[in-house]
Amino acid sequence: MGKVAVVTGAGSGIGRALVERFAAEGMRVVLADIDDVRLRAVADDVAARGGDVMAVTCDASLAESVDELARRTLDRYGAAHVVCNNAGVAGRGNAWTGPLSEWDWVLGIDLYGVIHGVRAFLPIMTAQGEGHIVNTASMGGLTALAGAVPYGVSKHGVVALSEGLYLELRTMGSPIGVSCLCPGFVRTDLMNSPWNDRLGTAPSPAEDDVGSTMFNLLRTGIDSGIAPSEVAREVVDAIRQERFWILTHPDSRHAPVARMRRAARRENPPLGPESRHPELARIARRVRAHLPHRDAV
Repeated sequence: MGKVAVVTGAGSGIGRALVERFAAEGMRVVLADIDDVRLRAVADDVAARGGDVMAVTCDASLAESVDELARRTLDRYGAAHVVCNNAGVAGRGNAWTGPLSEWDWVLGIDLYGVIHGVRAFLPIMTAQGEGHIVNTASMGGLTALAGAVPYGVSKHGVVALSEGLYLELRTMGSPIGVSCLCPGFVRTDLMNSPWNDRLGTAPSPAEDDVGSTMFNLLRTGIDSGIAPSEVAREVVDAIRQERFWILTHPDSRHAPVARMRRAARRENPPLGPESRHPELARIARRVRAHLPHRDAV
């Protein structure tokens, strides 16, 4: 009771569910999000149900913004016991011919948002002698997916960061816990967020068939995913058990294991189930038709 939780990306989806769960557990909660309208709506709703909350507009991609979040947390509550570096975006478009700013944007929020969160709050937790950090990655951080490469790169980075941080803290005998959240499909606004089109560069099917089709396939999977509240329950359980891995979908846990077995056998990556989608197959045939003949390479 009375512990303090900080959640970035708190305006919707998993972030909102974490805020609601922490508040229900009797924690004081600092909500952070770049979308001020959604952020205030969540804060007002949780406060109306008796939660002790503070909303802070924050751009996780900017170190100074996350540092300010940490300062305001200490000013209001004097501590930070749980920090969920959860802010994330999906991005869209062709990773290889589209604007480089798409890479900057996705990595800035999904990866650097975690880096900034750890750098801002780990010293606080170390000074107070307790705390737990939860970094939101994805099953996309344990497997690869065509058509969403910047997202996958960022989530692989979050997994590596989290595991390395966990090992460093254990080596030093630190009491700070670390968990890495790798959910499968969850019913969120990840693919529908207005921030995905913030640059006005969302490709039309004619401009980027693969990216657009994969975007729609992923959105379909998310729309049929588990409820964010189930993820929040798993997170709380992992914190209590001081468990590093948070894998929310038992039926997906075989995929990274199979990947490593293929690597050990030095097998090339196979095409995933999404490659057999009729629309993607049509696109692949059209792309191959325009490639130079192998003998010309």
